[in-house]
Amino acid sequence: MRSSHYRSFRWWTVFFLLVAAVGVLTLPVAFAGAEDKLSPHYREWLDRDVAYIITRAEKTSFLQLTTDDARNQFIDEFWEVRNPTPGSPTNPYKEEHYKRLEYASDHFSNNKSRDGWKTDMGRIYITLGAPEQKGRYVTQSEVRGMEIWFYSSSHPALPPFFNIVFYERDFGDFRLYSPRMDGPQKLVSNHQMENGAVASVQTIDRILGREVALTTLSLIPGEPVNINDAETSLQSDVMLNTIKNLANHPFTVDALNLRRSLNESVTHRVVMSGELLNVLTVPLRDAQGDIRLHYAMRLSHPADFGVAESDDRYYYSIEVSVKVSTSPENKLIFSQERKLSRYLDKDEMQLMKSRPFGYESWLPLAPGKYKLELTLTNLLNKTAFTAERDVVVPSPPQDAFALTDVIAFSQAKQVDPAQSAVLPFTSGGVNFTPYLGPELNLVPGQDLKIFYQIWLPPTRSENLAGKKLLVDYAYGRPSLQGSAQTIHEEVSKDQFDLGGAMINGKKIPTVDLPVGNYRMAITVTDPETQQKRFASLSFHIVSEQASPLDAWDVYDDLADYVKTGQAEYERGLTYLLAGNQQQAAQWFAKAVKRNPKNDMARARLADFYFSQREFSKVVELYSQMVVTAQTEEETILNVADSFDKIGNTKKAATVVESALALKPSSGPLYLALSSYYQRLGDPQKAGELERKGRSLMTTANP
Repeated sequence: MRSSHYRSFRWWTVFFLLVAAVGVLTLPVAFAGAEDKLSPHYREWLDRDVAYIITRAEKTSFLQLTTDDARNQFIDEFWEVRNPTPGSPTNPYKEEHYKRLEYASDHFSNNKSRDGWKTDMGRIYITLGAPEQKGRYVTQSEVRGMEIWFYSSSHPALPPFFNIVFYERDFGDFRLYSPRMDGPQKLVSNHQMENGAVASVQTIDRILGREVALTTLSLIPGEPVNINDAETSLQSDVMLNTIKNLANHPFTVDALNLRRSLNESVTHRVVMSGELLNVLTVPLRDAQGDIRLHYAMRLSHPADFGVAESDDRYYYSIEVSVKVSTSPENKLIFSQERKLSRYLDKDEMQLMKSRPFGYESWLPLAPGKYKLELTLTNLLNKTAFTAERDVVVPSPPQDAFALTDVIAFSQAKQVDPAQSAVLPFTSGGVNFTPYLGPELNLVPGQDLKIFYQIWLPPTRSENLAGKKLLVDYAYGRPSLQGSAQTIHEEVSKDQFDLGGAMINGKKIPTVDLPVGNYRMAITVTDPETQQKRFASLSFHIVSEQASPLDAWDVYDDLADYVKTGQAEYERGLTYLLAGNQQQAAQWFAKAVKRNPKNDMARARLADFYFSQREFSKVVELYSQMVVTAQTEEETILNVADSFDKIGNTKKAATVVESALALKPSSGPLYLALSSYYQRLGDPQKAGELERKGRSLMTTANP
């Protein structure tokens, strides 16, 4: 299983912001003169139209082309691989990009007559789009003119909320502000600059307010900065570096490569979800009371799926991908990609010929609204089926019981308790094979079998002893009066598990039901409180049409998914994006407890503790752990700063030095190490490190 994941300060939208990028691109010397040989049309496309979004590899490839036909084909493919709706007549990504480019060119030219798209403001606008809020401060005599743009970002490499500051270096010339490289001194008038950083930020605080003053020290809201020491945020400079080279960020490159691979390998892409790929989702509580969104995707007909033969054996090979985003904002929270392949024996092969193929799994989601993008790809015949669903995961009840949706099923079987904890569509030790399809059709005599969960609010198990719920199943033909039939039953509350859930099912005989459309209404009543809850299901009794076939559903081994702490980590991400940092941190902590090697969860937990100024907890998390090449710079800086905050500056320097052995081109890390050596009493080494850090920052951000 492969899972894309997101740090606590990182979120993203659909593919548009995945590839919206900015950066100065460098090329091998061998191609330095190739650009001069381009016609004005292609040179303008390369140097203006896509200057901030083309990757180094793409630019190198483009400059190697020798004919205009090849260049035109490259440009078409360049936009298509970024198209969120591939194959459609329009390309929303391309249209939005050119709108931003035009706006930047028209609105951000300065007194030096630079084209607006070349300015710092133009570059940020093209990369990130219009800010959600904008503050302009240009009338104060003691403070230079400033603009502060506020963004709510959904790119995985950027914080969820951050500011961008521009300051008026010369009249009418607004430049991008870096807290560490510029400092608050650059934001005050010339006669104020000599008073130092503390006096400068206090001047800004007095004139423009505390929020603006803190923003000049850190562009990321919530970072622990203080106007009394004016220590600026290195994390802000890491963020600016990321923005300025977003085109070549590993996530952007990986996303482009994946999209390019799919476009090249999948020859037939079906997006008619209602006809060829059926999807079913239902939230169920597990034995601990946590909600999982169980889902199944299934092809409509057995002939829609193909297998291959090798050495007289048949086998299948599929890839399943699921993207989980917020709804309606469309901010991607996490994605999963799983590949499954297996040999089939003769009996299994015969069954597969007569049953539609499907896949089942579940997602660990916090209560909320989500958008799912699902793809089932047959890797053997290169056919992909896609579907989208908007789903709601309800909150557990607090003062009344609740019912889930009613699910029709074809088979149910008892499973091993160890499997019950991880298998999809499993509750109370029973695994169900659900029906999927636009309609539920049954032939006379084929039983209607259904299941659903009942959820209780928090209660003590001894309070349930001897108590019952009353259930009525009323079904009939809405168009025919007097056709309703009702079945009554009682269920004991003793059956509720420790998580507050009980699975309930029913088999309804249909042998006496004539052909027609039916509706079932389920009423559950608590006789003690007289509370009632309702659910319903429509079905059809048909004569000539085929009833729903049994399915051939497969699922991955989710035991490893749980064992590695990945399930807890991804649940934490959903809480984090919902704004519940405390709950998110609890799930990150559970992930680390379950699997101490889960570095992603450890980093997110460290970020949370750092934002809460709980530096000793950050130190505890990393006291026995070393940073790796995959550890992100923000986390490294937070860990080092935490050691420094508790008085262990030497350890802080060691953390950064070990990181620099793996990431030797990081300007922010060199600047951080410089500050630690300054405090350790080695100003000469501190100066050398600062010069190297500033040199790297300048090279990366001209």
